Amino acid sequence: MQSISRMSAEVFDAASAPVRMQILKLLSSREPFAYTEIMSSIKLDPIRDAGKFVYHLKSLMEADLIEMDRDTKKYSITDLGKMVVGFGRDVEEYVAVKKGKLLVRTSRFSIEEFDRDKISNSLVREAGVPHELAQELAAEAEERLLRFRTRYLTAPLIRELLNSILVERKLEDYRHKLTRLGMPVYDVTQLISESSDRLLDVNSVKESAGSSVLEEYVLLNGVTRNVADAHLSGQLHLGSLDDWVLKPEEIQHDLRFFFKKKSAISNPPSSFQPGLVIVRKLCDLCSAEVSNEQSLDMFNIFLAPFVKGIKKVKLSETFSVFFEGLNNWLMSNVSRLPLSLGIELTVPSFLEKVDAVGVDGKVRGVYGDFVSETRLLAEAIVDAIEKVASHTPLLNPRFLFKLRAETLNDTSLEPLLSDIHNLAGRYGLSNFLAIEDGSKVAYTSSGLRLGDDWKRDWQTDCLRTGNLGTLFLNLPRIAYEAHREDDLFFEALLETLKTAVEAFKSKKTGIGDRMKQGLLPVLSSTFDESPYFYERNGSYAISYVGLNEAVQYHTEGELSKDEKAMKFASETVSRIVQEARSMSEELEMRLQVAQRPSDEAATRLAELDVEKYGRTTTVVEGTRSYPCYTDLTALPASTKLPLRDRARIESKFQAATSGGHLLPIHLTPKEHDSRTLLKLTRELLSEKIISFAYSNIFSYCRSCRDYVVGVISKCSRCESTAITHVGRSSATYEPFMLWPEAKRRTYDKRVCYPS
Repeated sequence: MQSISRMSAEVFDAASAPVRMQILKLLSSREPFAYTEIMSSIKLDPIRDAGKFVYHLKSLMEADLIEMDRDTKKYSITDLGKMVVGFGRDVEEYVAVKKGKLLVRTSRFSIEEFDRDKISNSLVREAGVPHELAQELAAEAEERLLRFRTRYLTAPLIRELLNSILVERKLEDYRHKLTRLGMPVYDVTQLISESSDRLLDVNSVKESAGSSVLEEYVLLNGVTRNVADAHLSGQLHLGSLDDWVLKPEEIQHDLRFFFKKKSAISNPPSSFQPGLVIVRKLCDLCSAEVSNEQSLDMFNIFLAPFVKGIKKVKLSETFSVFFEGLNNWLMSNVSRLPLSLGIELTVPSFLEKVDAVGVDGKVRGVYGDFVSETRLLAEAIVDAIEKVASHTPLLNPRFLFKLRAETLNDTSLEPLLSDIHNLAGRYGLSNFLAIEDGSKVAYTSSGLRLGDDWKRDWQTDCLRTGNLGTLFLNLPRIAYEAHREDDLFFEALLETLKTAVEAFKSKKTGIGDRMKQGLLPVLSSTFDESPYFYERNGSYAISYVGLNEAVQYHTEGELSKDEKAMKFASETVSRIVQEARSMSEELEMRLQVAQRPSDEAATRLAELDVEKYGRTTTVVEGTRSYPCYTDLTALPASTKLPLRDRARIESKFQAATSGGHLLPIHLTPKEHDSRTLLKLTRELLSEKIISFAYSNIFSYCRSCRDYVVGVISKCSRCESTAITHVGRSSATYEPFMLWPEAKRRTYDKRVCYPS
């Protein structure tokens, strides 16, 4: 017992000197440290104080409070040393409280003595409070804290107390500016747990936590109070809220920009493979500068000048490696930023006489000279898709095949069309775009559309620009508030559109500022004295959810059956289009009406409306406990209609929404032959459907990596139950665990074709 007492005395003796306690605190905050780093940090002179410093280190080491790594010559604190530091801090706090002082754990991860002046200065700096009032508020906060005798005082607690005082004094504007952003401990704990349940990785936890803070920032400081209230109340929904003032939502790249001259990404490619390397680097670098999706339209046309003399089998092998590298979702069930590839089956007429950028950035004739290479690349891409998709679900990149009128009548393209539809029948892959030969439009896999209808120049209207942001109108909410009165409905619709434009103004300012600040380095990089990304040509997508449900409530008829309901739905979309066109001209902003996908908007707005108006009033999809509204399309997937009738209705709304649209065609869960799907495609085209995709459901075994069409609970190959189900919740394929609960529980109610 005596030896133990002597040991404890040695420990306290070693820690008794202020310098030695400084060293212990330093090493406990960040370790390990080198000899000179410790001296510099505690402000000792390396020459004058060397002897004393060696003595202090020796005392701490003999008491087993610190130790030195003989290989690195760096010092670190021991567990016993950490105990001493913790005890010392407890003593300091106890003494401070006894003397009527307060110690604060700051947001800089340090402990400081409470200073009223720091509080008042913070009020002046952060919230713009007048100096005298700030001093008064700080004094009141100090008085309350002393009265509370709080032992564990933190900076967030002080901020909460100040906000409480501001509320009591009805100083709401100052309270609004002083609000702290962050997540409660419980929410972070739940986030970690839910991410585990959904088989996500640790980065998803960090990203979600960061997104939560940025969403709060946008609603407090990035948009007007009117817009924030409209979003929070459920009047509308801001898409990609966390990036609202940071990034554009989607972008259409122009590969010629990087193929032509030296850029921040690379020198002009000397051959086909370096060209693909540029594509990969471009997408990787831009993934931090775009919220949702990147797209490379006319992908095979712009690569065509690089493939002369290369055989299809070699091109297919190269594309297979390229696609495998992008399709990395299996590691975490979350793919990298989605990439869409626009594939042409021939060179459209408007490109035939455009200079073709080729090897080393030199002009190699015109793109009309590369019709055979364009087709060869399309065939190689299809072969590569088949090769990759035969052993793993290919979720990224995503493929958009343009079915121009002349390609459908070209008998030499029939084998290629059959192969493309075979991909759709076996793997549910590929989006299809039915457009006229001379039509100058670019799409993404989510249905975003950009045409040459803004500045009348397809090269700047469709490429090197994109969608800056999407906002969703809650149409059922407007219907509930209008009480089936047409005039009230359209008046409320107009007011909501004005709020939407107010939100887009904030978006425009935010993106413009980020471009000027260089926070979007690739998008703001210059070429021939102009930025790569034409931000001024970017679109602002006005979308909506619940058209079907709003119409059903307002007219008491079904959109799929009732002529009055159809007329009201058409009038609603027409009013939105007219108002968007008018405001677009007035504000010189490219406001476009679109049918956009959003699981979050579809479920969040429905849940808010059910809570506000009750289940007996609201019209929703989903289940009683998990409601949702229809997004992306006019009709819910559960509406029982023949394909031709569904297409006839949807085509009317696709024609009206120039900002984007997409009709997923849900297939019966089995493999379908290309002949069957080609027949369905011709049905869809006869009804003027522009953008559509065939959709299936797959089961993927995480143990043996086998996958099959349909929903299974156990792998037939290895009998594992570690199964991931994959399907389209809305526009694109996602694992089921990432679907909203409302859609996951009702996927089996979808009408599938062919029946």
